[in-house]
Amino acid sequence: MLYQVLARRCRPQTFADVIGQKHVTQTLTNAIQQERIAHAYLFSGERGVGKTSVARILAKALNCLQGPTAQPCNQCPSCREITASGSIDVHEIDGASNTSVDDVRTLRENVRYLPSRDRYKIYIIDEVHMLSKPAFNALLKTLEEPPPHVIFMFATTEPEKIPDTILSRCLRFDFKRIPTKDIISHLETIVGNEHIRISSRGLFLIARASEGSMRDAQSLLDRILSYGRDEVRDEDVEELLGRVDRGFLYRITEALLSEDAQACIASLNTMYESGVDIRQFYYAYLEHLRDLMLAKVSSHPETWMDVPEEDLKEVVRLSSLATADELKRYVRVWFSLEEEINRSALPKIALEMCFLEMVTIKETLPLDEALKKLDELQKKIEGGGGTPGTALFTPGHKPPAMVREEQGRGFYSTRPAAAQGSEGSTSMASAGAEGDQDACGFLDFIRQKNLPLASQLEHGKITVRANNEIIIELPADSFFLENLRDSETEKKIRSLCEEFFKRKMGITVVASEKKTIASGSENKKDQEQKKRKQEALHNPIVQKIIDAFDGEIIDVKTDV
Repeated sequence: MLYQVLARRCRPQTFADVIGQKHVTQTLTNAIQQERIAHAYLFSGERGVGKTSVARILAKALNCLQGPTAQPCNQCPSCREITASGSIDVHEIDGASNTSVDDVRTLRENVRYLPSRDRYKIYIIDEVHMLSKPAFNALLKTLEEPPPHVIFMFATTEPEKIPDTILSRCLRFDFKRIPTKDIISHLETIVGNEHIRISSRGLFLIARASEGSMRDAQSLLDRILSYGRDEVRDEDVEELLGRVDRGFLYRITEALLSEDAQACIASLNTMYESGVDIRQFYYAYLEHLRDLMLAKVSSHPETWMDVPEEDLKEVVRLSSLATADELKRYVRVWFSLEEEINRSALPKIALEMCFLEMVTIKETLPLDEALKKLDELQKKIEGGGGTPGTALFTPGHKPPAMVREEQGRGFYSTRPAAAQGSEGSTSMASAGAEGDQDACGFLDFIRQKNLPLASQLEHGKITVRANNEIIIELPADSFFLENLRDSETEKKIRSLCEEFFKRKMGITVVASEKKTIASGSENKKDQEQKKRKQEALHNPIVQKIIDAFDGEIIDVKTDV
């Protein structure tokens, strides 16, 4: 006899055998006991959650020799034939291959005839959403007023594609994804009957990979049982499922939280050489970061995490090595990598650069700590006589933005924000002299909305003028000049302008001329700038700020 796969051999035969759908089976059981039998049922839900199985069980319950009964005997001719898909009064139709109006017309002709032997003539139409619109229209009248001996049962994974006129004439049941623990329990029973040893972790990996589908879980188990004989190791399960070994995730995270860049890259390379797909690793690590975050903020993370007990302990331990703010920043950086991973020809390099960036996150200063140090600095400048919360700068003057969060990357910097200068300012993104708009803020806003576009704009200078005009200036030989002049790109910039400035702005992209030899007046201006920079470098307040933040001067910007 040919081998019968587990998905068929272990199919539920009674309502009590159905796993994870008690809200459906209990309702149907009560309806049968109360003789409240509908003429049309719709079972919707993800693949492999029991829709067709419940339809067959309901057909047996209604046509059983002892019935209608909520507990079909599975012994009478009717029950046995329905189980074997050979009943002459229960017709199983594939909606995907019987989509035409002619198929439905044939069905309409056949429903007029009484069942050959059983109590009801039942039509089970699987994937009913595949029927054409004319076919649904042809079915509508029959479905609304079918003969008393006919019952329709529809199954679908896409109920939104079924016309409302059909939905309103059916008793609908929505099937849920089967919980992981219920799938594991059922798989334990199966492997026990098959006399094969698989660890709880191995069964968990199978159940998790099935994503709530019992049929998928049984099919995966079938494949794994074919690989092993008496015992299947966890490593074999991970290899067959193509899953990323969680050991890699833990080792990389350990190195990351320890700020050990070398160990982090070494673990990453080991993972890559083992044959793990980069994109698959990206999503596995994203899920791992999510688990770390849940373990950090929840006292009972097991409620929200589908991981074995030994893995849960390791996740909790790793989460204790970082603050919630650090983990949030890791997640933000990791999310920003997704597009680059999916479109890059060298995703491994992108992954390495991302991890190196994440390793340095702890070296930056969180905003709350930066504000605290500013308060302490104020007290030092005032000789210890200041009180918390007193303004560090003179009233009426806006303090420089000493602490700013860079959107999209989650880093904090102690470098001053770019000063707003005149149209001839040397800043790469500056506000024009004719207006007081914040070009730096606009560029940050674009980084949030469209990072590739922001990367192009960073190669030039943005000037925001008071007459609702934005000048984008790039070198004449810039690679990005023509791209920014493209009508589609200009349309994107204009849309972002309206969203940021709350009004329409004119966009002009210009090519900058080559610099000529500075005139005497320009040389004098340069000398004045150098003088002011030297004064700033030797300013005692600047020195105290450097000491307080344990920082260094990166650049000095002037308004001259």
